[in-house]
Amino acid sequence: MSNHQAPRQSTPLSRRWEKTVSGDDTGLSANASRLLLWGGSRLYWLGLKGNLLLYTSGLKRRSTPALPAISIGNLTMGGTGKTTAAAFLARRLHQAGIRPAIVLRGYRSQIGREPVILCGDAASIRPDVTAAGDEACLLAQTLEGVPVAVGKRREAAIARLAEDSDAQVVILDDGFQYFRMNRLIDIVLIDATVDISHQRLFPAGYLREPLAHLRRADQIWLTHSDLADQAQLSRLKSSLRQIANKLPVVETGHQITGLRMLSGPPAGLEEICARQVLAVSAIGNPESFEQSLRQLGAEVTARRYADHHYYTVQDLREIEAAARAQQADFVAITAKDAVKWPEQELDVPVVVVECLLQIISGRQAVDEVVDRARQALGEYYD
Repeated sequence: MSNHQAPRQSTPLSRRWEKTVSGDDTGLSANASRLLLWGGSRLYWLGLKGNLLLYTSGLKRRSTPALPAISIGNLTMGGTGKTTAAAFLARRLHQAGIRPAIVLRGYRSQIGREPVILCGDAASIRPDVTAAGDEACLLAQTLEGVPVAVGKRREAAIARLAEDSDAQVVILDDGFQYFRMNRLIDIVLIDATVDISHQRLFPAGYLREPLAHLRRADQIWLTHSDLADQAQLSRLKSSLRQIANKLPVVETGHQITGLRMLSGPPAGLEEICARQVLAVSAIGNPESFEQSLRQLGAEVTARRYADHHYYTVQDLREIEAAARAQQADFVAITAKDAVKWPEQELDVPVVVVECLLQIISGRQAVDEVVDRARQALGEYYD
C-alpha cells in the first residue's frame, strides 16, 4: 500500500487559505489573494504591537493571578504539542512534591462566564467533551488528581482553583499571547519539523507573533525533535541563536508508550508492526502522528480532519469505508481523538495510540522550571 496522505477535512475557506499561504495555489488570482493577506498581516501586526505596548509601557496593568502560573504557549497557529507538554510538566511538578493544576481557555467549548473544574482519571465517567473541550477532557482523564479548569477568563479560573482545590501552581495552556496576566515562566514550544524561518505573520502565514518576540520567553522547547533530521534541527537551532541567544533550548520528542483498543484491553506496540493502518486524526500536526506510526513499522494511510473536529456517526461510516477500501488491519487514533469518538463499533478494530513527552536534551532547564516553581511557593504562601 502506498503512503497516500488524504487532504485534511476542513472548511472550503480554510482549505483555500492554506493553499494560498503555502504557495500551492498559483496564478493571478492566488497572487492577488496573497497580496491582500499580506496587507491584512500588516494591520494584524499594528494591532498586536499596540496591544502589547499598552502593557509593556504600563498604560495597562497586568493582573497577578491567585496562584503562580507557568505558561506553555507558541508563536504559530496549529499544533506544537501543548497538551502533551502540559501533561508532562504537571507530572514533573507532582513528582517534585508540588501540587499542579492546568488552566485552558477551552477552544470550541461551551463554558460560559463561570469557569468549570474537571478532575478525573481514565476509569472515571467521561466529562462532557462538547461542553468542556477535547483537550481539557483528555487532561482530566489522564492526569489523576490534577484539577483542570476551563474558562475564558484565565484569572477567574485560577481564582476558582485557589479557592476550591489544593493546587499550588498553575500550568497555563496556550498563554504566551495572554498579555494581561503576569506569569512566573513563559515556555514557548516550536515544532522542530517546521521551518519557521520562512513563516509569515497571520493572515499571510501561520505566525501569531513575529519571531523576534521569542525574546519575551524564558525557555524554548523544541517538540518532535526526534522526527526532524539533524541538518534541519541544526538550522533551526542556529536561527534561534540569532533571535534569542540567551534562552535555554530544550529538545523533546513524543514517545509512543503503548496502544489500547478503543473498547478493549491494552495492546503491544508490535501489534501494528508491518500491518496496514488507517491513521485518523483531528489534531494540529497530523504528520507527526503518522510519522510516529511509520517508525513503529506500520504501513500508514492517513485520513485527516480539522483540529478539534468532533466526529459524527457519518464520519465513522466514511472512516470504515476508507479502512475497508485500503484493506486496513487497524484504524489508529490519538488519545485526543478518543475522547470525541462516538460510542459505535466499527468493523475494523480501533486502536488508541498513547504517547508522552520525553526530554532528549536540556533537562537542566526543565529542573530550573521546577526550582522556580518551588521558590514561588514560598513567596505566595509566606
